[in-house]
Amino acid sequence: MKELDKIEEECCKKIESIVSSLNNQIKEIIHCNQEIESMKKYASDIQVFLGKREILKNIAKNEHCIQSIVQKRNVDTVGLDCSIDAKIQDFPTNVKTMGFIMVNSRPSEGIKLVRKKDRQAQILVTEETRSVNNIQLNFRQKLKTACVETKGCCVTVNSGYIFTDYNDDKLVALNSYGTTEYNIKLTDSYASYNLACIDNNTVAETTGIAEKECVLIIDLTTRKVKRFVELPGTPFGISFDGKSLIYCCSGNYLYMISCLDFSCTNIQNTLMSPDSYIATHGGKIFYTVPYDSKVSCLYNGKLVWEFKNESVLKNPGGIAVDDKGNVFVVGIGSKNIVVISTDGKQYKEIQTKKYGLTNPSTIFFDSIRKQMIVSNDDNFAHIYDISY
Repeated sequence: MKELDKIEEECCKKIESIVSSLNNQIKEIIHCNQEIESMKKYASDIQVFLGKREILKNIAKNEHCIQSIVQKRNVDTVGLDCSIDAKIQDFPTNVKTMGFIMVNSRPSEGIKLVRKKDRQAQILVTEETRSVNNIQLNFRQKLKTACVETKGCCVTVNSGYIFTDYNDDKLVALNSYGTTEYNIKLTDSYASYNLACIDNNTVAETTGIAEKECVLIIDLTTRKVKRFVELPGTPFGISFDGKSLIYCCSGNYLYMISCLDFSCTNIQNTLMSPDSYIATHGGKIFYTVPYDSKVSCLYNGKLVWEFKNESVLKNPGGIAVDDKGNVFVVGIGSKNIVVISTDGKQYKEIQTKKYGLTNPSTIFFDSIRKQMIVSNDDNFAHIYDISY
């Protein structure tokens, strides 16, 4: 409890500081509005001209301050995660503490700064592009997945790991300590290819090539399939953007599945190949085209960029995007990971062989812990911390 009180006090102080700073900005904005009204009523043309320059300077200063608060992630939603020591059964002989408390933050919903002049001009404000040269994946932990052919992985809200075994048609669930919790075995008519978390208790899974090809909506609580979504083709990679499921349909388009009525709509001019994977971030869609060794980025249904360089990336498979917009792609043919900048202009190759990850297949960004999970094609996966 003392630790909890201390962390709460620190978080409260930080929030009070931010609120105080925002109140100061409000006062400055009110003052600028008052000056503008006074100029309209009493100032001459030359006074308006000179006064306008000073007001614009103040506005730019205030805007920079507010932008800085958002960019430094000072307005992230803060939550407290409590992890209970797994050895509690040995209490009080071996356990010295009941666990630990972690502070995690996630981007606050609804906070988006848009200049009026940019909105009127319909200018798309893109993410700031940072160099990817300093990005490092630092090995943290090895997980035994008990899969023969891993094709998908994800992390649930309560930090459990889920993997798909395409060879044995099953889902394998591990807890936060890496211990197998349960398996969900599918019937012979279905296969287990890729998956995406919809919420803490529900995942959507694609079948890949199977007798019955569809998207399965699986309840992790009951460990049963609760819905079958019929599709116009073979589904491979899948992602959830917070509202809809988006999946790669081999020989066809990208498709969006509404999570309200599970209706499907296609995204034109997006011909997919077998074994394509997909990820989403900031309204953009990123997908791999293994047989053409390229990665594509879409925004509002239009191609933004393509990356193709077979000297560093061959037969791209799994794909993930971190919270900064950097794109991480597994090279199945090149047996590596390639990081691509959010604008598609920079890249960096990361070798995984030194950690024993010789056949990487899928990749997932854990937004809670800010870690990357990379699965080998067979029975294990690695967890990496990301440094920038």
